[in-house]
Amino acid sequence: MKRFYKVFPYILLLFSQIACQVLKKPASTAKETKESPKTASNTQASPKASQTNAVNTEPIGLTIGSNELKVSDLKLEIEKLMIHDSVSTDEALQQVIQDQRIVAEAKRRGYDNSEEYKEELQTYNSILAEAYLTDSTTIKYLLKETYDWLLQEVRAAHIMYQLPEFANPADTAAIYNKLMDIRTRAQEGEDFGVLAQQFSQDKKTSTKGGELGWFSALQLVYPLEKAAFNVAVGQVSLPVRTKVGYHLVKVLERRPNSGKVLVQHILKAVPLNSNDSLFTKAKIQIDSIYTALTKGAVFEVLCEKHSDDYKTRNNKGYLPVFGIGTREETAFEQAAFALKEGQVSKPVRTSAGWHIIRLAKKLPLESYEELLPKLKEKVVTDSRGELVKENAQARLKKEMQFVENADIAKRAIETADTNLVKRKWGYVLNSPLTNSTIFSIGKNEVKTKAFYEYVMERQLVERIPNGYSALMWMRSFYKKFVDKNVKEYAEAHLAEINPEFRLLMQEYTTGFLKVQLMNDLVIEKSVADTLGQRAFYERNKDKYRMPERALGSLVIAKDAKTLAQVRDIFKKGAPYPLNSTMRTPLYYEKFGSELTPDHKKTLMSLLDIMGTNKGYVVEIGGYADQNENSTNSAERIEKVKNFLVTNGLPIERIIENDYGKTKPADRFDWTKNQRVTFIFYSNSKKDVEKRFNRKEENTVSIEDGYFKKGDNKYVDAFKWEVGSQSVIKEGKYFEFNIEKVEPARFKTLREARGQVLADYQKQLEKQLNDELAVKYPAIVNKEEISKSLEVRKQ
Repeated sequence: MKRFYKVFPYILLLFSQIACQVLKKPASTAKETKESPKTASNTQASPKASQTNAVNTEPIGLTIGSNELKVSDLKLEIEKLMIHDSVSTDEALQQVIQDQRIVAEAKRRGYDNSEEYKEELQTYNSILAEAYLTDSTTIKYLLKETYDWLLQEVRAAHIMYQLPEFANPADTAAIYNKLMDIRTRAQEGEDFGVLAQQFSQDKKTSTKGGELGWFSALQLVYPLEKAAFNVAVGQVSLPVRTKVGYHLVKVLERRPNSGKVLVQHILKAVPLNSNDSLFTKAKIQIDSIYTALTKGAVFEVLCEKHSDDYKTRNNKGYLPVFGIGTREETAFEQAAFALKEGQVSKPVRTSAGWHIIRLAKKLPLESYEELLPKLKEKVVTDSRGELVKENAQARLKKEMQFVENADIAKRAIETADTNLVKRKWGYVLNSPLTNSTIFSIGKNEVKTKAFYEYVMERQLVERIPNGYSALMWMRSFYKKFVDKNVKEYAEAHLAEINPEFRLLMQEYTTGFLKVQLMNDLVIEKSVADTLGQRAFYERNKDKYRMPERALGSLVIAKDAKTLAQVRDIFKKGAPYPLNSTMRTPLYYEKFGSELTPDHKKTLMSLLDIMGTNKGYVVEIGGYADQNENSTNSAERIEKVKNFLVTNGLPIERIIENDYGKTKPADRFDWTKNQRVTFIFYSNSKKDVEKRFNRKEENTVSIEDGYFKKGDNKYVDAFKWEVGSQSVIKEGKYFEFNIEKVEPARFKTLREARGQVLADYQKQLEKQLNDELAVKYPAIVNKEEISKSLEVRKQ
């Protein structure tokens, strides 16, 4: 399979194109182009068909060696190149000729007979067939239906009875009838919420009267969603089947879509099971922040300073855009949607703590065209995908002439016993049932033995779904077995019944052989031929030049004071101080150094920060109270360092400072002295830039590394000599510090290797094409090709 991964990007690109084409095709296309499997498999054509073919034999457009390309196929190849590569007809024809010469050489070398190649082609046949075997008509319908539902929001409640997907028919009927009785009671005036509390087996919603809240499309499983959007307000649906059971759905309210919101928040974390003192402390803090905001304080400044959400506080508190029904915390959602743009909420309680929410922007629902790519992905991957598969399977069964022996299938399924759930089930080898035909597809008869062998294999590896009996599991195996056989038969016979698929497989065959030959004779050869690379480099050295360059850093500051501060930081060397700390130190019990769950939670937040900011270095500062041992601070540092290193933080990104008893935080509250703090530094000058721009944008701009003439107009204005130079220009303060100046020179082979390799490959490819042109002369039927292309223009 190793070659498959070399050509897979090429395959994937073409597959995506054809998948889109399939979705765009009218629903009738498949019916208009397909043959029945029986007709396709006949090897002897009727006399009338043979006579027609003899009269209408299609002329050959191109002959390369023993390969012949019909005019229609050549026309398609030329048109495709003209559209995708924007080339002329002659240029496209020359490209096709060149490709066919490469294919001819690949076949001469036996590439098309290797097991590796056959395996790759079979794999791709399955991938490409997927697009043709998908029910594009259902997808188109679901796309439009889903968007129509997205225009609305529904508040609904439900009653659910659990029932496995492959339950016994009698159990299924009993549950259905039970829900029909409950529905009748609801229609006659009984409170649906009370009925839900009494009967619903959905533990999450039953205590709330079955309440599902507000939602739009793509938030529930498809069958429930379909009921919610098709039932009138105040009405109760018929029982709805999902994989987990049967449901009744009552629609309580309906309204237009509310769109989405972009919000910022400030969080004071306090878990729901926290003690009263922590709860009170967090409430006092959040109320104080809210008061400050009402008096004109800047939200972003308070967020950075006080928010306990370490993932968002350095990003002004912004959360991802969300819509109605998409957040677990309905209180947060309701508060956000109640705001006007720029407005700030009162403190809101959730399971995470207390939030203050600011609405940054309200976003309307996107247009159908804007949402189409996302809708396509959802339709085939969420629960709608099951409907697409079911409809596709039903169509394939009809087209492939699937005929089931229902009595044999029922008896075969009923051979399941308790040994199946023990993964020890077996079957009688030569019984009449085992050797009977359980179903046929086209001319293929599938015996019960094949199904039994499938069960024997799958019982060892598949997980038994919760609540499944042996009989249920056997039914699920039978459905999967049927689906698998129908799909495999369709894949194997698709080229016979679909001319477009057949042409595409020919195109991919060409692509495979071309990629493989070019890989062996150009790419891998060029990479392995280091002497050839060296010789090519020496012959073409003038192409690979390095201009004069200066290694240094350019600082642009808004004023002299800021420039001096940046200069002082850089003089001290890396890592550079960022004036940034973790807001939450780790506090310890007296003499303690062990990490508590809360400590570990804070340290995981620290790891997130360090993972996001690759240049950061963190100082672990250890402190002890006067009444503790002098070793306590060092022990605390060691435990914290070991936790961070164990969880993936390199030791090189940690600074340890044992402050001992030298810096008490509070002379009267000894608990604040027993702590570990975290201060951030960075090896990146860009992080220093962020430090100065935190409160006011464009305070400082820093660029460092190698510069060449023309890269930066400000750098070009300085003298290129080692040392520091300053200038005031355009109301800003500039300083360019040059560490060294490198004169113009030839690049070394190591420096130019990528460019040399690419140029060397072009040379080898040209040599190969020249050799193949002599070896495989092209015979072109220009007259027929011209006529074919003229018809296209008309």
